[in-house]
Amino acid sequence: MANAEFPVGSPRSRASRPSRSQNQDDRSIRQAGGEDLDTRRDRPPRLLPVSDAAAAYRLVYGRLDALIRGRAEVAELTVPACPAWNVRQTVAHLAGLALDIVSLNMEEKAADSWTQAQVDRLGGHSIDELLDLWGQMIDPVTAMLALQASACQLVFDTLTHEHDIRGALGEPGSRTGDLGFKVALGFSTTVGDQFIRHAGLPSLRLITPTIGSVQLGDPHTARGQVALDVSDFEALRALGGRRSIRQLLALPWHGDPTHLLPAFTHLLPAFTNDGIRPPNDDLLE
Repeated sequence: MANAEFPVGSPRSRASRPSRSQNQDDRSIRQAGGEDLDTRRDRPPRLLPVSDAAAAYRLVYGRLDALIRGRAEVAELTVPACPAWNVRQTVAHLAGLALDIVSLNMEEKAADSWTQAQVDRLGGHSIDELLDLWGQMIDPVTAMLALQASACQLVFDTLTHEHDIRGALGEPGSRTGDLGFKVALGFSTTVGDQFIRHAGLPSLRLITPTIGSVQLGDPHTARGQVALDVSDFEALRALGGRRSIRQLLALPWHGDPTHLLPAFTHLLPAFTNDGIRPPNDDLLE
């Protein structure tokens, strides 16, 4: 799980003069979107209420329980999105994370040693035992959720691992249109907006079916503008470090994403100092 703390301070108030290529990119966005980014008012990203995050957390737990309970044969399958873990170890992380929240063991939050300790501590249990343990923690965890960012981050992490596990099983599903995506994408775009502003990257208009059109960064001061219209699932995977650089560049961009790539390869997936990086090889799901 990633650390939800992000930089504070004012976004850049001055931007360098756009190059001719950047102006051409801006025109291509206006043509593709049918509206000028300078006049269209896309809404800013927003975190959903803690009550929504708690409901989404329960939702994702319930889906995973229904997906893998009673299926001991899938326990040792390698999870391609987290190749160091198998399915059982991924569930051990999710159960261990819930235990750490309840026991207030958060001092080393998101460090590799912290997540590995969860796996080491619980990795010897069966999938059903881990689901039982995790299920016992659902009420205490949701009762302790107080900060919007932390609550929404928990959903982002849990939903990401749901789809990691589905990828290991080759059983895709639940890829759009539910509260889990609303909460998770609300979190990742809110953090992304902060990172893009403070890093002085090109602004991004991100459009998905569930969150609509949101503006990351300030198009009036940013050094260039790009737009991306993708599925909820693809947005989750791209923002969560589950797409290679080749896959990121192949997304249906309007405008040149080259100068925005650090958001996807270094900043957005990396909600910690040593966060997840895009895989070297394409992750096909």
